[in-house]
Amino acid sequence: MPPTAQNRQLAALERFTEAPNRFGAYRIALGFPNSYAVGMSNLGFQWVYRLFNRVPDLVCERFFHEEAQPAVSFETGTALSEFGLLAWSLSWEMDVVNILKTLAAAGIPARRTDRDERHPLLLVGGDIARMNPAALAPFVDVFALGDGERLVPRIAGLAKAGLSRKAFLETAAGLPGFFVPAVQGARAEAAESQRIVVQQPMSRAEITPAFEVPHTTILTPSTELADKLLVEISRGCTEMCRFCWAAYAMAPIKQYPASSILKVARASRPLTGRAGLIATAVCDHPEIVEILEGLSALGYHIALSSIKIDAIEDRILEVLIRQGERALAIAPEAGNERLRRHINKKVSDAMLREKVRLVLARGFTRLKLYLQVGLPTETEEDVRDMARMVRELRDIAISEGRSLGRVAQLVPSVNAFIPKPHTPYEDESLAPEEELREKLAYLQREFGRMDNVAFRGMSLSEAVWEAYLARVDESGADVLEEAAAGVPVRRLLKQHRDRIAAVVRPQSVRPEAAAAPWSFIAKR
Repeated sequence: MPPTAQNRQLAALERFTEAPNRFGAYRIALGFPNSYAVGMSNLGFQWVYRLFNRVPDLVCERFFHEEAQPAVSFETGTALSEFGLLAWSLSWEMDVVNILKTLAAAGIPARRTDRDERHPLLLVGGDIARMNPAALAPFVDVFALGDGERLVPRIAGLAKAGLSRKAFLETAAGLPGFFVPAVQGARAEAAESQRIVVQQPMSRAEITPAFEVPHTTILTPSTELADKLLVEISRGCTEMCRFCWAAYAMAPIKQYPASSILKVARASRPLTGRAGLIATAVCDHPEIVEILEGLSALGYHIALSSIKIDAIEDRILEVLIRQGERALAIAPEAGNERLRRHINKKVSDAMLREKVRLVLARGFTRLKLYLQVGLPTETEEDVRDMARMVRELRDIAISEGRSLGRVAQLVPSVNAFIPKPHTPYEDESLAPEEELREKLAYLQREFGRMDNVAFRGMSLSEAVWEAYLARVDESGADVLEEAAAGVPVRRLLKQHRDRIAAVVRPQSVRPEAAAAPWSFIAKR
């Protein structure tokens, strides 16, 4: 069948920084388990799509999860059930259920034990695959643990080998970076050394001035980040906050040369004037000023998702303000130094005030503050300190606003702390819901009394569900199937309260006999 009318309209607006293969003897489909608008804003998905389409004689088509839309490929409208391999890029726990919804829409059995040679092989990669594949193990044939630069050539080789289903799985299980539950067992007990080693990004030695930095393949106005050239400038983070999965999973940090970044920007400038820099800690890059000034000289409007507090300096702010940027985001995470030290956030109260004053003095009119409640060792006084901290920063905004003629808006965005695998806090518990509810309600009241402060709080049901998806093993398959069938999350949390609580609030010290579902995944 031809592409849907909606997909034809979207495709007509796309502009390629590198045209993909359109003809080849082998075809695979690469999916993002969310809408087109969200998926096409994801640089990892776009980059893997480019890498697959560079493989000779291989054509890679895209597909997305769109509610009430047919399960077909974006480019040609081919039914997903007709492909030999469906590969997903999974970046967020909350999208796990959308994979099962897509399979149902395609008429493909969800459980891998119910599929045979008539059905596509299912492969899942991305951040969630390498964090905790156990939740999807009853459904997925192969997990790719690591980065596309390492794994795409191996996946393409398997796709082009013409193997039977059984041979494909056995061959994949013998390759570095692949987890095949049917061959290796639920905890990779049959794998060599009983470990699956994540295929890390390229080594530092490979990052030369000639290195091609990952960047947007397709520009489109129909996304969350409309017509924006996304460029990755580094992987990893020097901060090593104890709650942050990315910092530990991607260590050691790799920072790409400014010359390579600006080369990509220069080549893409005829297509767009908007750029976004992608990194866990953008302004930690040793050449960040050169990068920002180079992009500005090319006529780009530059957006930064957030900026590390200790990396804020006047030269960076000057470039951003000169090209019209007025909003910025920082992440104090906690309301006082004691708790920041505990989570390894190296920001003192004095530094925070100094950097915020610098930002607001430069004329920024909106400052977003990423904060968390429910962190390990948090007390009621820590929560009160969060309100006091925002009040102090508001006083700075008022002071600076007198000379500028406008008071900046502060936007404290408060999320619940969610323990993530592969971090020092992986065995911590999600705080009790009633406790989180009281803390969020207190902060909402306090911030509501402050002019020019707009509170943003996380849904508690979303927090519990995300914590569950991050840590659950294959025993949660039936819960995921219920969610895919349309049972609301709130009802699931109520119906399976005890099971979910056992996952999101484990013992502080995990017994040897109850190893974490992700314990077989190793970085080295």
